[in-house]
Amino acid sequence: MKTLKSIFTSSFVLGSLTLASAQFGGNGMNNGMGMGTRNQQSIQNTNNFGRNEKSPEEIEKERAENIDKSVEALKTELKLDELQIIVIRKEIETSTKKIFAVIKNEELSQEDKAKEIEAISEKTDTTINTFLNAEQKEKYKKFIENRREKLDKLKDKRLR
Repeated sequence: MKTLKSIFTSSFVLGSLTLASAQFGGNGMNNGMGMGTRNQQSIQNTNNFGRNEKSPEEIEKERAENIDKSVEALKTELKLDELQIIVIRKEIETSTKKIFAVIKNEELSQEDKAKEIEAISEKTDTTINTFLNAEQKEKYKKFIENRREKLDKLKDKRLR
């Protein structure tokens, strides 16, 4: 249970809550991340008839929006300078792509996916911390804890 909380928290902070929640209790697996043509989208929509799946374009747009929201929240909360914003955004983008690849990997069990996501999240947190000063590190720790609490509440609502 503790592992799942960490996964959810880190995934949310990384701007991939939508992607991670799809795997862990959301509304189904969202497939495809790259930009597709209209024909590919039509084929996908036909193949997914009756399902509530999003197109690759919608997934990419949502992922980018989540990253923007996460970086903006960190910028405001931690009072990041421009260089910190650039490197943290890049780290978050890289992490979300890795997490999405893990989620899409059908060869992995749910337990293995959880472990992989946890490892990616921990690496990301460690990397982000290297770009923060002591005061920002404390704020980042609190930021993560607050997000964890919000995710726990969200998770509780979904389970009801």
